[in-house]
Amino acid sequence: MTNRHIPRCFGITLIELLVSIGVLMLLLGGLLISYNNYNQSQVVKQTAQTVKANLRLAQSRAQSGVKPTSGCTELTGYTVNFTQSSYSIQAQCTPEGLVGSITNVTLPTTTSFVPVPTTLIFGVLTRGLVNINNSVTITVSGFNHNYDIVVEVNGTITDGGFQ
Repeated sequence: MTNRHIPRCFGITLIELLVSIGVLMLLLGGLLISYNNYNQSQVVKQTAQTVKANLRLAQSRAQSGVKPTSGCTELTGYTVNFTQSSYSIQAQCTPEGLVGSITNVTLPTTTSFVPVPTTLIFGVLTRGLVNINNSVTITVSGFNHNYDIVVEVNGTITDGGFQ
């Protein structure tokens, strides 16, 4: 019996390669799902933040007594009307009613108000709501995420966060 040296090949087999690629694809798939979920939640949050900023704009105009340039005898406040996919802000005057230019905002197609919030009226020279006796929760919904904004009777507008 002769002692021959048999060379050894150090490498990977096809099965090892396929297993490695499979594990990497699973990790990449999980990462992609997490990123999409995060991105979708940020769309909902950004929409809610825009609503909150516009509510503060209406509140500020009412508190400052900013009247439309024409057609308003006495400013009583600023009204925010909601539909499922949009909202509008307009001055409310006595005796004329809603006057002046309307600020219309349409939500992104992937988001909506669920349920549709009640109309809010921010009163002149106050921070508060003049037509509501309890706090109002405005829920922006999309991609199976819900983000709440809470408007108190005294006018405090806060984030309720994701629900």
